[in-house]
Amino acid sequence: MKPRFMQKFTALVLAAAMAVTLAACGATASSAVSSQASPESTASSEAASAPAEATAETAGITFTDQAGRTVTLEQPAESIVSCYYITTYAVIALGQKDKIVGLENKADTRALYALAAPELPELTQVGTLKELNVEAVASLDPDLVIMPKKLMDNAQTLEDLGITVMVVDPETQEGLETMLSLIGQACGAEEQAEALIQYTHEKLETAAALTQDLEKPNVCMLGNGSYLTVAPAAMYQNDLIEQAGGVNAAAGIEEDYWAEVSYETLLSLAPDVLVIPSGADYTAADVLGDAQLADLPAVKNGAVYTMPQGLDEWDSPTPSGVLGVLWLTSVLHPDAYSFEEFTADAQEFYQTFYGFTPDASLITK
Repeated sequence: MKPRFMQKFTALVLAAAMAVTLAACGATASSAVSSQASPESTASSEAASAPAEATAETAGITFTDQAGRTVTLEQPAESIVSCYYITTYAVIALGQKDKIVGLENKADTRALYALAAPELPELTQVGTLKELNVEAVASLDPDLVIMPKKLMDNAQTLEDLGITVMVVDPETQEGLETMLSLIGQACGAEEQAEALIQYTHEKLETAAALTQDLEKPNVCMLGNGSYLTVAPAAMYQNDLIEQAGGVNAAAGIEEDYWAEVSYETLLSLAPDVLVIPSGADYTAADVLGDAQLADLPAVKNGAVYTMPQGLDEWDSPTPSGVLGVLWLTSVLHPDAYSFEEFTADAQEFYQTFYGFTPDASLITK
């Protein structure tokens, strides 16, 4: 080594040695003081470190679900069982489909899965709205189970097994948005949830502006199993009709789910427009050909429309429910909002939130 560098090197070695010696002395002195410390000072020291420990222990995600239950997750859920197609659709729309490890029965019948997440029907299926297979759910050991209120009797059973459960209730527009926010929070997808809700608000505001000064026709939304069932005011479908610039002809029926009606009752409701949901077991031709409905205004005017089949359930409180509003707006008020405009909006929606662009042939009325 060069003499000057050797001198610096030697000085550094000596300095380091002195630092080690001083540190050792300091540690010995500290130990001595600590051994003589009073119980009060020891307790004070422990108390000072407690907040950091408590923060570490309580860190996580805590929120209240739509059944008023407190839900706590240590971190965003990485594995999810969705017990209901509506919650499954929501998880996909928020970009979290890879986290789904189990889902509702008959997943292979959902056209949207084939288009947006073809791998999902291969996963474990855990039941229906009438009966949840608790054993199947437990075998998947998920971080989170998302279930509708209709299944919440199973929530405590799963919680007792150490499985976190979130109960949702999206049966109104507000309830749908709350559900999206909760799933976003639980999955660490708050930004995606906010983007979807913001998109929905913008489109609903557009529909409201387009129809605010127009005549509002009376509309009946019919059920899947029979055209002698209608959606009353308590259902999400009521919101859909009103947001599209219509009046729910069945709003006065005091039921909280699909209401069965007689021919006489349906005739007395006198809807100008009948809407058949995408999953119906009958067709518009069946309704138009029923002689007992010949005097119905909607039948007389040929105003019986079927929501698109083979794509999505727009009459349900799903993330795409806003498309149901826009579709019905184009049906009720074609001069204000054309079907061509709607088709373009629908394609944009699916590309943005589900990652595919549906063929225009799937978007029908």
